[in-house]
Amino acid sequence: MRDDRTAERTRALVDFATGTASSDVPDDVLEESRRCLLDHLGLAIGASQEPAVAIARRQAQVLGGEGQAHALGTGMKLRVTDAALVNGIAAHAFDFDDTHIPTILHPTTPLYAAGAAVAQWRGSSGRDLLAAHALGYEVSARVSLALYPEHYDVGWHMTGTTGPLASATASARLLGLDPEAAVHCLGIAATQASGHREHFGSMTKPFHAGHAASAGVLAALLAGDGFTAGPDPLEGRRGMFAVMSTRSTPEDLTDDLGSRWEVFRNGVKPYACGVVTHPVIDSVRRLVTDNGLAVDDVEAIDLQVHPLVPELTGKTEPRTGLEGKFSVTFACAVAMIDGAAREKQFSDANVVRADIRALMARMRLQPSADVEHTQAVATARTRDGREVTARIEHATGTPENRIDDDELSSKFHDLVDPVLGVQQASRLRALVRDVGRADSLDELFEATVPQ
Repeated sequence: MRDDRTAERTRALVDFATGTASSDVPDDVLEESRRCLLDHLGLAIGASQEPAVAIARRQAQVLGGEGQAHALGTGMKLRVTDAALVNGIAAHAFDFDDTHIPTILHPTTPLYAAGAAVAQWRGSSGRDLLAAHALGYEVSARVSLALYPEHYDVGWHMTGTTGPLASATASARLLGLDPEAAVHCLGIAATQASGHREHFGSMTKPFHAGHAASAGVLAALLAGDGFTAGPDPLEGRRGMFAVMSTRSTPEDLTDDLGSRWEVFRNGVKPYACGVVTHPVIDSVRRLVTDNGLAVDDVEAIDLQVHPLVPELTGKTEPRTGLEGKFSVTFACAVAMIDGAAREKQFSDANVVRADIRALMARMRLQPSADVEHTQAVATARTRDGREVTARIEHATGTPENRIDDDELSSKFHDLVDPVLGVQQASRLRALVRDVGRADSLDELFEATVPQ
Protein backbone atom coordinates (compact mmCIF):
# COMPACT_ATOMS: atom_id res chain seq x y z
CA MET A 1 0.00 0.00 0.00
CA ARG A 2 1.32 3.43 -0.96
CA ASP A 3 2.00 5.78 1.92
CA ASP A 4 0.37 9.16 1.23
CA ARG A 5 2.84 10.85 3.61
CA THR A 6 5.61 10.64 1.00
CA ALA A 7 6.01 13.99 -0.79
CA GLU A 8 4.77 13.94 -4.36
CA ARG A 9 8.12 14.88 -5.90
CA THR A 10 10.04 12.27 -3.95
CA ARG A 11 7.43 9.68 -4.90
CA ALA A 12 7.60 10.65 -8.57
CA LEU A 13 11.40 10.40 -8.60
CA VAL A 14 11.43 7.00 -6.90
CA ASP A 15 8.68 5.67 -9.19
CA PHE A 16 10.60 6.85 -12.25
CA ALA A 17 13.91 5.42 -11.06
CA THR A 18 12.57 2.01 -10.05
CA GLY A 19 9.65 1.67 -12.46
CA THR A 20 11.37 2.51 -15.76
CA ALA A 21 12.12 -0.71 -17.60
CA SER A 22 15.69 -1.23 -18.76
CA SER A 23 14.35 -1.52 -22.31
CA ASP A 24 12.81 1.95 -22.00
CA VAL A 25 16.04 3.74 -21.10
CA PRO A 26 17.23 5.50 -24.29
CA ASP A 27 20.20 3.96 -26.05
CA ASP A 28 22.21 7.19 -25.97
CA VAL A 29 21.75 7.33 -22.18
CA LEU A 30 22.95 3.73 -21.86
CA GLU A 31 25.96 4.57 -24.02
CA GLU A 32 26.99 7.23 -21.51
CA SER A 33 26.59 4.66 -18.73
CA ARG A 34 28.76 2.23 -20.72
CA ARG A 35 31.52 4.82 -20.98
CA CYS A 36 31.22 5.36 -17.24
CA LEU A 37 31.60 1.60 -16.66
CA LEU A 38 34.85 1.49 -18.62
CA ASP A 39 36.19 4.44 -16.65
CA HIS A 40 35.09 2.87 -13.35
CA LEU A 41 36.70 -0.50 -14.04
CA GLY A 42 39.93 1.18 -15.08
CA LEU A 43 40.11 3.20 -11.88
CA ALA A 44 39.15 0.37 -9.53
CA ILE A 45 41.56 -2.10 -11.10
CA GLY A 46 44.34 0.46 -11.41
CA ALA A 47 44.10 1.34 -7.71
CA SER A 48 43.57 -2.22 -6.48
CA GLN A 49 46.94 -2.33 -4.72
CA GLU A 50 46.80 1.15 -3.21
CA PRO A 51 47.35 1.13 0.58
CA ALA A 52 43.83 2.34 1.42
CA VAL A 53 42.30 -0.37 -0.76
CA ALA A 54 44.56 -3.11 0.61
CA ILE A 55 43.69 -2.14 4.20
CA ALA A 56 39.95 -2.25 3.49
CA ARG A 57 40.29 -5.58 1.68
CA ARG A 58 42.26 -7.10 4.56
CA GLN A 59 39.66 -6.02 7.09
CA ALA A 60 36.88 -7.45 4.93
CA GLN A 61 38.75 -10.77 4.99
CA VAL A 62 39.10 -10.57 8.77
CA LEU A 63 35.34 -10.13 9.11
CA GLY A 64 34.74 -13.02 6.74
CA GLY A 65 31.49 -14.05 5.08
CA GLU A 66 30.48 -15.71 1.85
CA GLY A 67 32.38 -14.60 -1.25
CA GLN A 68 29.71 -13.05 -3.47
CA ALA A 69 31.45 -10.48 -5.69
CA HIS A 70 34.96 -9.69 -6.87
CA ALA A 71 37.29 -7.19 -5.34
CA LEU A 72 38.25 -5.79 -8.75
CA GLY A 73 41.82 -6.29 -9.88
CA THR A 74 42.27 -9.31 -7.59
CA GLY A 75 41.18 -12.94 -7.52
CA MET A 76 39.38 -12.40 -4.23
CA LYS A 77 35.64 -12.52 -3.63
CA LEU A 78 34.01 -10.73 -0.69
CA ARG A 79 30.54 -10.30 0.76
CA VAL A 80 28.54 -8.08 -1.58
CA THR A 81 28.52 -5.15 0.87
CA ASP A 82 32.27 -5.49 1.42
CA ALA A 83 32.97 -5.72 -2.32
CA ALA A 84 31.02 -2.48 -2.75
CA LEU A 85 33.05 -0.83 0.01
CA VAL A 86 36.44 -1.98 -1.29
CA ASN A 87 35.72 -1.23 -4.95
CA GLY A 88 34.26 2.15 -4.03
CA ILE A 89 37.43 3.07 -2.13
CA ALA A 90 39.52 1.85 -5.06
CA ALA A 91 37.65 3.79 -7.74
CA HIS A 92 37.97 7.05 -5.80
CA ALA A 93 41.50 6.48 -4.47
CA PHE A 94 43.19 8.27 -7.37
CA ASP A 95 40.66 11.14 -7.36
CA PHE A 96 40.34 10.40 -11.05
CA ASP A 97 36.65 9.40 -11.28
CA ASP A 98 33.87 11.20 -13.10
CA THR A 99 31.91 14.23 -11.90
CA HIS A 100 28.39 15.58 -12.22
CA ILE A 101 29.62 19.01 -13.27
CA PRO A 102 26.86 21.20 -11.74
CA THR A 103 27.25 19.78 -8.20
CA ILE A 104 30.81 18.30 -8.00
CA LEU A 105 29.25 14.92 -7.14
CA HIS A 106 31.24 11.81 -8.12
CA PRO A 107 28.29 9.55 -8.92
CA THR A 108 29.69 6.60 -10.85
CA THR A 109 31.95 5.28 -8.09
CA PRO A 110 29.17 4.45 -5.60
CA LEU A 111 26.83 3.49 -8.45
CA TYR A 112 29.05 0.88 -10.06
CA ALA A 113 30.86 -0.20 -6.89
CA ALA A 114 27.42 -1.19 -5.60
CA GLY A 115 25.72 -2.08 -8.87
CA ALA A 116 28.47 -4.27 -10.26
CA ALA A 117 28.73 -6.20 -6.99
CA VAL A 118 24.96 -6.80 -6.81
CA ALA A 119 24.74 -7.59 -10.52
CA GLN A 120 27.51 -10.18 -10.23
CA TRP A 121 25.92 -11.74 -7.15
CA ARG A 122 22.40 -11.85 -8.59
CA GLY A 123 23.28 -12.70 -12.21
CA SER A 124 21.94 -9.52 -13.85
CA SER A 125 22.26 -8.74 -17.55
CA GLY A 126 24.54 -6.08 -18.95
CA ARG A 127 21.65 -3.83 -20.01
CA ASP A 128 20.13 -4.07 -16.54
CA LEU A 129 23.44 -2.96 -15.00
CA LEU A 130 23.73 0.00 -17.39
CA ALA A 131 20.14 1.03 -16.70
CA ALA A 132 20.73 0.80 -12.95
CA HIS A 133 23.62 3.21 -13.36
CA ALA A 134 21.66 5.65 -15.53
CA LEU A 135 18.66 5.78 -13.17
CA GLY A 136 20.77 5.83 -10.01
CA TYR A 137 22.71 8.71 -11.56
CA GLU A 138 19.40 10.50 -12.09
CA VAL A 139 18.38 10.17 -8.43
CA SER A 140 21.71 11.20 -6.89
CA ALA A 141 22.28 14.09 -9.30
CA ARG A 142 18.78 15.50 -8.77
CA VAL A 143 19.04 15.23 -4.99
CA SER A 144 22.45 16.93 -5.24
CA LEU A 145 20.96 19.74 -7.33
CA ALA A 146 18.31 20.24 -4.65
CA LEU A 147 21.01 20.53 -1.95
CA TYR A 148 23.76 22.42 -3.81
CA PRO A 149 25.55 24.76 -3.17
CA GLU A 150 24.81 25.43 0.53
CA HIS A 151 25.16 21.77 1.45
CA TYR A 152 28.60 21.57 -0.14
CA ASP A 153 29.73 25.01 1.01
CA VAL A 154 29.21 24.22 4.70
CA GLY A 155 31.54 21.23 4.42
CA TRP A 156 29.59 18.14 3.35
CA HIS A 157 31.24 15.91 0.75
CA MET A 158 28.50 15.35 -1.83
CA THR A 159 29.75 11.90 -2.84
CA GLY A 160 29.45 10.73 0.74
CA THR A 161 26.00 12.24 1.27
CA THR A 162 24.05 11.72 -1.94
CA GLY A 163 26.19 8.80 -3.10
CA PRO A 164 24.25 6.37 -0.84
CA LEU A 165 21.05 7.32 -2.68
CA ALA A 166 22.75 6.51 -5.99
CA SER A 167 23.87 3.06 -4.87
CA ALA A 168 20.56 2.39 -3.12
CA THR A 169 18.67 3.11 -6.34
CA ALA A 170 20.93 0.90 -8.45
CA SER A 171 20.71 -1.89 -5.87
CA ALA A 172 16.93 -1.57 -5.52
CA ARG A 173 16.53 -2.03 -9.27
CA LEU A 174 18.86 -5.01 -9.49
CA LEU A 175 17.23 -6.67 -6.47
CA GLY A 176 13.74 -6.06 -7.87
CA LEU A 177 12.29 -3.94 -5.05
CA ASP A 178 8.72 -2.74 -5.48
CA PRO A 179 8.03 1.03 -5.36
CA GLU A 180 7.01 1.09 -1.70
CA ALA A 181 10.08 -0.84 -0.59
CA ALA A 182 12.16 1.49 -2.77
CA VAL A 183 10.95 4.52 -0.77
CA HIS A 184 12.06 2.80 2.43
CA CYS A 185 15.35 1.90 0.71
CA LEU A 186 15.91 5.57 -0.13
CA GLY A 187 15.19 6.53 3.47
CA ILE A 188 17.59 3.94 4.90
CA ALA A 189 20.24 5.23 2.50
CA ALA A 190 19.54 8.91 3.24
CA THR A 191 19.92 8.43 6.98
CA GLN A 192 23.42 7.03 6.34
CA ALA A 193 24.47 10.16 4.42
CA SER A 194 27.79 11.45 5.72
CA GLY A 195 31.25 12.67 4.79
CA HIS A 196 33.10 15.89 5.59
CA ARG A 197 35.41 17.83 3.29
CA GLU A 198 37.94 18.16 6.12
CA HIS A 199 39.23 14.73 5.10
CA PHE A 200 40.23 15.71 1.55
CA GLY A 201 43.81 14.63 0.93
CA SER A 202 43.52 11.57 3.19
CA MET A 203 42.37 7.95 2.82
CA THR A 204 39.03 8.92 4.35
CA LYS A 205 37.95 10.83 1.23
CA PRO A 206 37.76 7.63 -0.88
CA PHE A 207 36.22 5.90 2.14
CA HIS A 208 33.27 8.27 1.70
CA ALA A 209 32.69 6.82 -1.77
CA GLY A 210 33.15 3.24 -0.58
CA HIS A 211 30.83 3.73 2.36
CA ALA A 212 28.25 5.29 0.05
CA ALA A 213 28.34 2.19 -2.15
CA SER A 214 28.12 -0.26 0.73
CA ALA A 215 25.39 1.74 2.51
CA GLY A 216 23.18 1.66 -0.57
CA VAL A 217 23.50 -2.09 -0.98
CA LEU A 218 22.67 -2.62 2.70
CA ALA A 219 19.68 -0.25 2.42
CA ALA A 220 18.26 -2.25 -0.50
CA LEU A 221 18.79 -5.59 1.23
CA LEU A 222 17.07 -4.37 4.39
CA ALA A 223 14.17 -2.72 2.58
CA GLY A 224 13.68 -5.77 0.40
CA ASP A 225 13.22 -7.84 3.56
CA GLY A 226 10.62 -5.51 5.06
CA PHE A 227 12.79 -3.02 6.99
CA THR A 228 11.09 0.38 7.12
CA ALA A 229 12.12 4.04 7.20
CA GLY A 230 10.32 7.34 7.67
CA PRO A 231 7.79 8.01 4.90
CA ASP A 232 9.30 11.29 3.65
CA PRO A 233 13.09 10.93 3.77
CA LEU A 234 14.00 13.89 1.56
CA GLU A 235 11.31 16.56 1.95
CA GLY A 236 10.04 15.77 5.44
CA ARG A 237 10.18 18.36 8.24
CA ARG A 238 13.31 16.69 9.63
CA GLY A 239 14.35 15.00 6.40
CA MET A 240 17.54 15.27 4.40
CA PHE A 241 16.79 18.64 2.79
CA ALA A 242 15.77 20.37 6.01
CA VAL A 243 18.72 19.03 7.98
CA MET A 244 21.51 19.25 5.40
CA SER A 245 20.89 22.48 3.50
CA THR A 246 19.84 25.99 4.46
CA ARG A 247 18.16 26.52 1.08
CA SER A 248 17.07 23.38 -0.71
CA THR A 249 15.20 23.37 -4.03
CA PRO A 250 12.98 20.24 -4.08
CA GLU A 251 11.65 21.17 -7.52
CA ASP A 252 14.95 19.89 -8.93
CA LEU A 253 13.82 16.35 -8.11
CA THR A 254 11.33 16.29 -10.96
CA ASP A 255 12.19 19.21 -13.24
CA ASP A 256 12.07 17.80 -16.82
CA LEU A 257 12.21 14.28 -15.36
CA GLY A 258 12.40 11.75 -18.16
CA SER A 259 13.28 14.29 -20.84
CA ARG A 260 16.50 15.75 -19.39
CA TRP A 261 18.98 13.05 -18.34
CA GLU A 262 21.60 14.19 -15.86
CA VAL A 263 24.18 11.70 -17.15
CA PHE A 264 24.68 14.04 -20.10
CA ARG A 265 26.08 16.58 -17.63
CA ASN A 266 28.75 14.10 -16.58
CA GLY A 267 32.44 14.96 -16.88
CA VAL A 268 35.21 12.37 -17.32
CA LYS A 269 38.48 13.39 -15.73
CA PRO A 270 41.67 13.71 -17.79
CA TYR A 271 43.68 14.61 -14.67
CA ALA A 272 44.07 12.56 -11.47
CA CYS A 273 43.17 15.33 -9.03
CA GLY A 274 40.35 17.55 -7.79
CA VAL A 275 38.04 18.46 -10.66
CA VAL A 276 38.05 22.17 -9.79
CA THR A 277 41.73 22.31 -10.79
CA HIS A 278 41.16 20.96 -14.29
CA PRO A 279 40.45 24.27 -16.04
CA VAL A 280 43.60 25.87 -14.67
CA ILE A 281 45.69 22.79 -15.53
CA ASP A 282 44.34 23.09 -19.06
CA SER A 283 45.29 26.77 -19.09
CA VAL A 284 48.92 26.30 -18.03
CA ARG A 285 49.37 23.38 -20.43
CA ARG A 286 48.06 25.62 -23.20
CA LEU A 287 50.60 28.29 -22.26
CA VAL A 288 53.27 25.75 -23.18
CA THR A 289 51.68 24.13 -26.24
CA ASP A 290 50.22 27.23 -27.91
CA ASN A 291 53.08 29.63 -27.20
CA GLY A 292 56.16 27.43 -27.23
CA LEU A 293 56.78 28.61 -23.69
CA ALA A 294 59.81 27.10 -21.99
CA VAL A 295 59.29 26.58 -18.27
CA ASP A 296 62.76 27.91 -17.44
CA ASP A 297 61.87 31.19 -19.14
CA VAL A 298 58.88 31.85 -16.86
CA GLU A 299 59.32 34.57 -14.29
CA ALA A 300 55.78 34.47 -12.85
CA ILE A 301 52.34 33.02 -13.61
CA ASP A 302 49.04 34.50 -12.46
CA LEU A 303 46.15 32.02 -12.25
CA GLN A 304 42.60 33.39 -12.30
CA VAL A 305 40.34 30.68 -10.86
CA HIS A 306 36.97 30.00 -9.28
CA PRO A 307 36.98 30.61 -5.49
CA LEU A 308 36.53 26.88 -4.82
CA VAL A 309 39.99 26.21 -6.26
CA PRO A 310 42.04 27.60 -3.33
CA GLU A 311 39.38 26.43 -0.87
CA LEU A 312 39.52 22.80 -2.01
CA THR A 313 43.03 22.55 -3.44
CA GLY A 314 44.97 25.24 -1.63
CA LYS A 315 47.70 23.09 -0.08
CA THR A 316 50.94 25.02 -0.63
CA GLU A 317 53.34 22.50 0.91
CA PRO A 318 52.15 19.02 -0.09
CA ARG A 319 54.18 16.28 1.61
CA THR A 320 52.82 13.27 -0.28
CA GLY A 321 51.51 12.50 -3.73
CA LEU A 322 48.02 12.23 -2.24
CA GLU A 323 48.28 15.74 -0.79
CA GLY A 324 49.59 16.89 -4.16
CA LYS A 325 46.16 16.13 -5.63
CA PHE A 326 44.85 18.94 -3.41
CA SER A 327 47.56 21.44 -4.31
CA VAL A 328 46.60 23.42 -7.39
CA THR A 329 50.09 24.90 -7.77
CA PHE A 330 51.69 21.45 -7.64
CA ALA A 331 49.19 20.07 -10.17
CA CYS A 332 49.84 22.99 -12.52
CA ALA A 333 53.61 22.83 -12.14
CA VAL A 334 53.89 19.09 -12.75
CA ALA A 335 51.52 19.35 -15.72
CA MET A 336 53.62 22.09 -17.29
CA ILE A 337 56.89 20.24 -16.77
CA ASP A 338 55.76 16.66 -17.52
CA GLY A 339 53.07 17.54 -20.03
CA ALA A 340 50.53 15.42 -18.12
CA ALA A 341 48.78 15.12 -14.76
CA ARG A 342 47.81 11.47 -14.58
CA GLU A 343 48.24 9.21 -11.60
CA LYS A 344 52.00 8.67 -12.01
CA GLN A 345 52.59 12.43 -11.83
CA PHE A 346 51.13 12.56 -8.30
CA SER A 347 53.96 10.69 -6.61
CA ASP A 348 55.72 11.24 -3.30
CA ALA A 349 58.94 11.84 -5.24
CA ASN A 350 57.45 14.53 -7.46
CA VAL A 351 56.08 16.68 -4.64
CA VAL A 352 59.66 17.35 -3.48
CA ARG A 353 61.29 17.71 -6.92
CA ALA A 354 63.34 20.89 -7.02
CA ASP A 355 62.19 21.99 -10.50
CA ILE A 356 58.52 21.52 -9.62
CA ARG A 357 58.89 23.34 -6.30
CA ALA A 358 60.66 26.23 -8.01
CA LEU A 359 57.87 26.61 -10.56
CA MET A 360 55.20 26.39 -7.82
CA ALA A 361 56.85 29.31 -6.06
CA ARG A 362 56.42 31.44 -9.19
CA MET A 363 52.64 30.88 -9.34
CA ARG A 364 50.04 33.20 -7.79
CA LEU A 365 46.35 32.36 -7.40
CA GLN A 366 43.74 35.01 -8.10
CA PRO A 367 40.33 33.66 -7.07
CA SER A 368 37.37 35.49 -8.57
CA ALA A 369 33.61 35.05 -8.33
CA ASP A 370 33.47 36.10 -12.00
CA VAL A 371 35.24 32.88 -13.03
CA GLU A 372 32.96 29.84 -13.45
CA HIS A 373 34.22 26.52 -12.08
CA THR A 374 34.75 25.20 -15.64
CA GLN A 375 36.88 28.26 -16.52
CA ALA A 376 40.37 29.59 -15.81
CA VAL A 377 42.87 32.13 -17.14
CA ALA A 378 46.64 31.76 -16.91
CA THR A 379 48.97 34.68 -17.65
CA ALA A 380 52.71 34.12 -17.78
CA ARG A 381 55.43 36.77 -17.73
CA THR A 382 58.76 35.73 -19.16
CA ARG A 383 62.24 36.79 -18.14
CA ASP A 384 62.63 38.69 -21.43
CA GLY A 385 59.52 40.80 -20.76
CA ARG A 386 56.88 38.97 -22.81
CA GLU A 387 53.36 38.29 -21.48
CA VAL A 388 51.24 35.42 -22.78
CA THR A 389 47.72 34.37 -21.74
CA ALA A 390 45.65 31.21 -22.10
CA ARG A 391 41.93 31.24 -21.38
CA ILE A 392 39.80 28.13 -20.80
CA GLU A 393 36.02 28.29 -21.08
CA HIS A 394 35.23 24.59 -20.71
CA ALA A 395 37.80 22.28 -19.15
CA THR A 396 38.79 19.07 -20.89
CA GLY A 397 36.39 16.29 -19.95
CA THR A 398 33.35 18.52 -19.33
CA PRO A 399 30.21 17.92 -21.44
CA GLU A 400 31.09 20.89 -23.66
CA ASN A 401 34.64 19.56 -24.22
CA ARG A 402 34.25 15.81 -24.03
CA ILE A 403 36.94 13.18 -23.84
CA ASP A 404 36.39 10.97 -26.89
CA ASP A 405 36.46 7.17 -26.87
CA ASP A 406 40.12 7.02 -27.91
CA GLU A 407 41.17 9.25 -25.02
CA LEU A 408 39.01 7.27 -22.62
CA SER A 409 40.60 4.02 -23.83
CA SER A 410 44.05 5.53 -23.38
CA LYS A 411 43.22 6.45 -19.79
CA PHE A 412 41.84 2.94 -19.19
CA HIS A 413 44.96 1.21 -20.51
CA ASP A 414 47.25 3.55 -18.61
CA LEU A 415 45.58 2.33 -15.41
CA VAL A 416 44.85 -1.32 -16.20
CA ASP A 417 47.77 -2.56 -18.32
CA PRO A 418 50.21 -2.61 -15.35
CA VAL A 419 47.76 -4.80 -13.38
CA LEU A 420 46.28 -7.12 -16.01
CA GLY A 421 48.69 -6.85 -18.91
CA VAL A 422 47.95 -5.35 -22.31
CA GLN A 423 46.24 -8.42 -23.80
CA GLN A 424 43.83 -9.01 -20.95
CA ALA A 425 43.12 -5.29 -20.56
CA SER A 426 42.18 -5.18 -24.25
CA ARG A 427 39.87 -8.16 -23.77
CA LEU A 428 38.18 -6.48 -20.81
CA ARG A 429 37.71 -3.29 -22.82
CA ALA A 430 36.09 -5.30 -25.63
CA LEU A 431 33.71 -6.95 -23.15
CA VAL A 432 32.69 -3.53 -21.85
CA ARG A 433 32.11 -2.37 -25.42
CA ASP A 434 29.52 -5.13 -25.87
CA VAL A 435 28.15 -5.18 -22.30
CA GLY A 436 24.71 -3.90 -23.28
CA ARG A 437 24.09 -7.12 -25.25
CA ALA A 438 25.44 -9.49 -22.57
CA ASP A 439 22.92 -11.78 -20.86
CA SER A 440 25.57 -12.67 -18.28
CA LEU A 441 28.37 -10.62 -16.75
CA ASP A 442 30.42 -13.61 -15.60
CA GLU A 443 32.97 -13.31 -18.39
CA LEU A 444 33.43 -9.60 -17.78
CA PHE A 445 34.11 -10.02 -14.06
CA GLU A 446 36.47 -12.95 -14.66
CA ALA A 447 38.42 -10.67 -16.99
CA THR A 448 39.12 -8.32 -14.05
CA VAL A 449 41.17 -11.03 -12.30
CA PRO A 450 44.94 -10.94 -12.94
CA GLN A 451 46.14 -14.16 -14.57
